[in-house]
Amino acid sequence: MVVMALDSAFELVEDIDLVEATGSIADTLAAAARIRPDVILLDRRLPDGNGIDAIERLHEVSPAARVLVYTGDADRPMRDRVIAAGGAGLVLKTGLFDDLLRIVRRVAAGENCFDADL
Repeated sequence: MVVMALDSAFELVEDIDLVEATGSIADTLAAAARIRPDVILLDRRLPDGNGIDAIERLHEVSPAARVLVYTGDADRPMRDRVIAAGGAGLVLKTGLFDDLLRIVRRVAAGENCFDADL
């Protein structure tokens, strides 16, 4: 459901190309290997596992991809896990879509984006 909503919302954004939407780690790994995206917006909770645990595998198949973890809740230990795995950021689903766009753009530009409160 979240994938479909984001897919529709990103269609309206001119400067960001959503090249593929997936719903599992396995599909994301396959897409990353095939497409080699600049940024991967990765849900933390997927049917086949935890997105944070997939960051290192994503870098193996798409080394230049910057992985931004999308989650409903976050704390300092989660942030630390994302950083340790090589993630470029952690963004909450509860934020505004405009905030998500701003963070995706920053990550695409090479910045890491982690909430200072975490």
